[in-house]
Amino acid sequence: MKHLILFVSGLLLCLNTQAQLKPGFDIQEYLEMLRISRQQVDTAMKNDHVPKPQTYHMIYRSAVGPLNNRWDLWINNHQTAVISIRGTTAENVSWLENFYAAMVPATGHLHIDDTTTFNYHLADNPRAAVHIGWLLGLANLSKTIVPQITKLYREQNIHDFIIMGHSQGAAISFLLRSYLADLQQRKQLPADIRFKVYSSAPPKPGNTYYAYAYNYLTRGGWGIAITNAADWVPETPFSIQTVHDFNTLNPFSNINEGTKNQSLLIRLYIKHVYNRLAKPPVRAVKNNQKYLGHLVYKFIKKTLPQFTEPAYAPTNLYVSCGTPIILMPNADYRQKFPDDTKNVFTHHLFWPYYYLAEKEYAH
Repeated sequence: MKHLILFVSGLLLCLNTQAQLKPGFDIQEYLEMLRISRQQVDTAMKNDHVPKPQTYHMIYRSAVGPLNNRWDLWINNHQTAVISIRGTTAENVSWLENFYAAMVPATGHLHIDDTTTFNYHLADNPRAAVHIGWLLGLANLSKTIVPQITKLYREQNIHDFIIMGHSQGAAISFLLRSYLADLQQRKQLPADIRFKVYSSAPPKPGNTYYAYAYNYLTRGGWGIAITNAADWVPETPFSIQTVHDFNTLNPFSNINEGTKNQSLLIRLYIKHVYNRLAKPPVRAVKNNQKYLGHLVYKFIKKTLPQFTEPAYAPTNLYVSCGTPIILMPNADYRQKFPDDTKNVFTHHLFWPYYYLAEKEYAH
């Protein structure tokens, strides 16, 4: 009897090990994530051939947030759960979330209303900054995501979670992973929960220092970013680099010190050229805060009347995050998905991503 118990225990342990999440890009896993994410779209899309999910079933759908954010929870028979975050919808407030593109520090708090303050810590570096609109989306979604993770962990012993987002959902997926890591660090979530992220068609969520933190957190293949090279969305938001965006130790921080051994005429010329190159990006950052910060905030406030405008970070150097997986269009793809000036999302939707990923990686 003792030997039988040991045998069964060992067998269960092996099965459990086989079911564990593994790092790195898995094409079948990603295709299933696209099938799941596609279910967030309630209306039919022209020429869309993405099939239904094959190994997961949905057990929860959140309410729609004030900026039209929503997420679904799916599980399979191998004790893996999927947090599927919806992307941009046709609603104006959903687009406002994208256009609210000033940056705020990656650590701080947002006063959402008189009863809700969202505290967050997404990176240790005080110079790290993230997109304020998508941070607002995270603030709403986290209210139901965290309790559902805790519930599955306690009631069904689920330790493995995949975070999946496409487009705006991908942008939020980065921030969510950082947020959950901090909760684990502060023992508000169990440390043995494993998270893997698939960020599909992802915009840029934050600056260089946030990207360093995220890429370090998900190092070894736990944060995958999949981009169709014909898609313009991963190239957004606008990136503006100033001399203030470099690490503290750099040759640009004190131009006078760097040229002190030159003659007066050379120093004056270098200073003139430096100012002509350095000042326009600084003005551009201020304009970005003016139009995509303060101005958009006025529209956001119509939906969130008690939301207090935060202090914006003096940076606009948006960069990409995650381990990149590039889907490279070929002649066959270009024939099937020709550029269409009447539809700028031709290369951004689920079907072109699914088609390319399957053609290039499912061998």
